[in-house]
Amino acid sequence: MNEFYVGYLPRAPVGIARRIRALVVLLFILAAIAAVVFARVQRTFAPSIFEYGKVSTFEGTIETNPYPILIVAGPGSAELKALRYLLVAEGKHGGDSQVAAFTGKNVQLRGTKIYRDNQTMIEIMTGSISVIGDSKQPWPASKELGDFELTGEIVDSKCYLGVMNPGNSKVHRDCAARCLSGGIPPVFATNDFNGRPAILILTDHSRAPLPKEAFLGRVAQPVRISGKVIQTGDTLFLETQPSVISPLP
Repeated sequence: MNEFYVGYLPRAPVGIARRIRALVVLLFILAAIAAVVFARVQRTFAPSIFEYGKVSTFEGTIETNPYPILIVAGPGSAELKALRYLLVAEGKHGGDSQVAAFTGKNVQLRGTKIYRDNQTMIEIMTGSISVIGDSKQPWPASKELGDFELTGEIVDSKCYLGVMNPGNSKVHRDCAARCLSGGIPPVFATNDFNGRPAILILTDHSRAPLPKEAFLGRVAQPVRISGKVIQTGDTLFLETQPSVISPLP
């Protein structure tokens, strides 16, 4: 005799109840599997950090070409004794106006660290730079690594290194354009530099900043760039020219 469930009765027949319980368990298992699969296929946030609210003191030598950098003595081999920290101002502004008077000087400054992988930036606290002497440190010389044709994305270094996450792709386009327009150094983020990810500071062939019109229209889209890669300490520069920055098909 077939079982029949009457909605107003307190209990369903044994056979129907058993099937419903099995179906509910199966649905829970499928939901758990779907949740795990969904989590695995999502892109995780990049390991980038902005130490917001944590102000530290730094000492080093100011370099302003092509972009403001604080050269700090660090541990390691002779090649990496000089750590190079990009300098920016608060907000969407480069650090040029704050450091211009301190080129080549040993200074002390206060600021907040921003970092991703082996690249570090300092957001300078306004008015915190003071001279502590002239530079006497023989910093490592630059070396050419060769000519490359790389694919990747032009991003603003401040957001990409940690202030925003994600700090690249279409969702970040408007913010990146404003940051770059305000003087934040442009960098090229690629995954195919000798088969590994890399962050390269963009310059022209004389190691001067590229004109903004050369890259603002290419922000947040896949591009191909040809140029010469220069390594100075732990920093990579990509010397290029506007005519060889092209969108990928």
